[in-house]
Amino acid sequence: MTDNLGPMRQAMSDLAEHGGRTDMYERALRKSRQSQRRTAFTTGAAAVVLAIGAPVTFAAVNRPGPSTPVATQPPAPSVAPTSATPSTTPSSTPSTTPSSSTPSSTRTSNRPQYPDCPSAKTLEKLVKLPKDWYFVPSSVSCWRAWATAEPDGPITGDGVYLFHYRADGGWRYHSQGSAFHCEDLGITSGNPPFCEMD
Repeated sequence: MTDNLGPMRQAMSDLAEHGGRTDMYERALRKSRQSQRRTAFTTGAAAVVLAIGAPVTFAAVNRPGPSTPVATQPPAPSVAPTSATPSTTPSSTPSTTPSSSTPSSTRTSNRPQYPDCPSAKTLEKLVKLPKDWYFVPSSVSCWRAWATAEPDGPITGDGVYLFHYRADGGWRYHSQGSAFHCEDLGITSGNPPFCEMD
């Protein structure tokens, strides 16, 4: 048995001499350009994310947080005269008169005081929910003297329950719905999340 591989070897040799290097050069050039495009795209995307993310982060950091609930505010320090006998050297006696700068606890006392946000269980006691329904604890949110809670049950909708706090009666059920107008609720200022300002 004789194998006649001579012509095939010659063809492969010719192909390697003329086409092999060009093929490899074009492939390397294509990969290099592809890599450059990918790097340029990634750099551009990072620049866009930075351009959008930096102002958003800066705005979020400088945003004032929600006011501290009444129950967690520390009591104002009281300045009372001491009953100790006065010292003979007046310069070493600590002054009991308030300083010219107002303490931070006195500044917060000028703000209106709002009640603590009630729990979902507390709100469930104020309204008769259908059987197998309950308020989702994470859905309870408060704004000033108002609270909202989203019910969960066998059939869910987009409505929320609205509650209002009064000093003379505590938390009370107000209404339920999917959209509220602030003016109808007597709210004329602020930015409540549960109603629309006209």
